[in-house]
Amino acid sequence: MDIHAPLHPIITWKQFFVHIAVVTCGILIALGLEGVRATIHNHRLVRETRESVRREMSGNLENCKHELSRVTQDNVDLKALVADFPALVKEHPEQINQRLAKIANPGYFFLSNSWQTALSTGALEHMSTEEVSAYGSAANAIRIYSGLQMDAEKEEAGAKSFFESHPHLAPDQAQDGLEHLLRFSHAENSLAFAAPQLKDDLDKSLQAASDR
Repeated sequence: MDIHAPLHPIITWKQFFVHIAVVTCGILIALGLEGVRATIHNHRLVRETRESVRREMSGNLENCKHELSRVTQDNVDLKALVADFPALVKEHPEQINQRLAKIANPGYFFLSNSWQTALSTGALEHMSTEEVSAYGSAANAIRIYSGLQMDAEKEEAGAKSFFESHPHLAPDQAQDGLEHLLRFSHAENSLAFAAPQLKDDLDKSLQAASDR
């Protein structure tokens, strides 16, 4: 903002006060326009952020519904396989690999790009505490669940690799095989436990973005 000196010399007090009034009005108008511009920018930023959250969380929620169904069933199947393992080793070792092959983590992707963008652009500063909390909880739940997915996929690969290379377990290999199954089952149980919480947080985040 530039403030220029008067074009003509100020001789009387009246001229002085008129000049001060004109300058003051000019400053107030400039500040007001700047405030309006900033407000419009912030409203647009918040609107775009909410739209991004709605779009992203809708996709996440759809994936989560499929994920929840799959990991719940996989958890049940793995526990049954662990329970049947001693008998299968003795009588039907070939069924271990067959049943294990039917268990596969769905591995859906869950995104939180909108949260990272909101953090970097400062959009969160113009939202309510409840809204920010809902978005943050969803992003944190995605981060935790994605870590559990990686653990489960690692244990799945380890278990399947072991039984594929040991189709007929020797007595001294049975314990190693059981440990692989237990680790896989534990990882899958963690997913089955965390998936409902993920769905709940995604629901709340989507609701928060849609209510405004």
